[in-house]
Amino acid sequence: MRRLTRFFDFYKSLAASYSPDAEGGLSSHAELFAIIEKLRLDPDISKADLRIELQKIGDKGPDSSVEGKESAISLAVRVFTMVSCSTDPGSEDLLESGLRAFYWNNDTSICQFIKDSFPLSDHPGLNDHDSTSSCSIKATLRARKLRKRAGILFRPTDDLRSHLKLDHKSGILYIFHHTAFLKEHLRVTRDLTRDLSVSDSLKRGALPRQLVLEILDSIQKIIFPLDDPDSRAILQSLTSRQNAGFDPDCIRFESATIRKPEEKEINYYYFGSRLVELYEEVQNPRPRGWLEKWLQRRSGARYVMLATLLGVIIAILLGLAGLAVSSYQTWIAYQQWKHPINR
Repeated sequence: MRRLTRFFDFYKSLAASYSPDAEGGLSSHAELFAIIEKLRLDPDISKADLRIELQKIGDKGPDSSVEGKESAISLAVRVFTMVSCSTDPGSEDLLESGLRAFYWNNDTSICQFIKDSFPLSDHPGLNDHDSTSSCSIKATLRARKLRKRAGILFRPTDDLRSHLKLDHKSGILYIFHHTAFLKEHLRVTRDLTRDLSVSDSLKRGALPRQLVLEILDSIQKIIFPLDDPDSRAILQSLTSRQNAGFDPDCIRFESATIRKPEEKEINYYYFGSRLVELYEEVQNPRPRGWLEKWLQRRSGARYVMLATLLGVIIAILLGLAGLAVSSYQTWIAYQQWKHPINR
């Protein structure tokens, strides 16, 4: 419970900011927990059917507004999955990382919502553990190199979808920092089969194991690895009381209580594309300071040719000036020789 303090603080702030703006919204923590329990017991229920079930929670009448139910469902999904759920399909509300809050469609289940929120993809160059490219990519993505080579800053996020999202304009990399929350999910599914479906995982109150492992390992094995003192020092500064940003549990490296023996090395199917994108940013950093931007605007072929021509002209002028000075010195030496001064 002590390790989950930062998560409970997040929950308290989330609950405190909740304000039902229509009839049918939540009126107590117990009602919120009842919705979460319904999602856990039946993760395949559609959102439309869930709204009907909400009438049984807190004696909500059949005439309660859709807006009130949507806000209640959105809050329950956020607490249960740590994924922001939009209440409006046309909403332009942006998360801190620049992503739009994901909308849960009425005809789909919470299980499908999770699948749609985290599409799968494979990156052989990253997932081939025996290849040099995989080792090179992971070694390049250490925090000290991200900061030194690309000037990247690290910011905590409370939304799973924003994890490893890079704001190219500001150079901010968002990292989901509730590692204690992630470890509890891994403990729940540790003794279960690896190929457990998303639906079966949610029935046990946990997110898909592969998804959780990728987030945790990208933090503790790639960006802030234990064997890199400089990167670890950066993580310690991010979890310090002065910054009060990252969950202090981030610097607690665990294995035996949360991992299976075969999970020492994992592939990245959910966040592989973002890791590759981050690697490309380090290889070719975008200019962010005014001087870097000014130089980039003048780094095209036209400006390179102009700079080369200007350099040639300056070199010719300096050569002519040097020739003139040499000629003048030669003439002075000749005059001194021809007209010596007798003392």
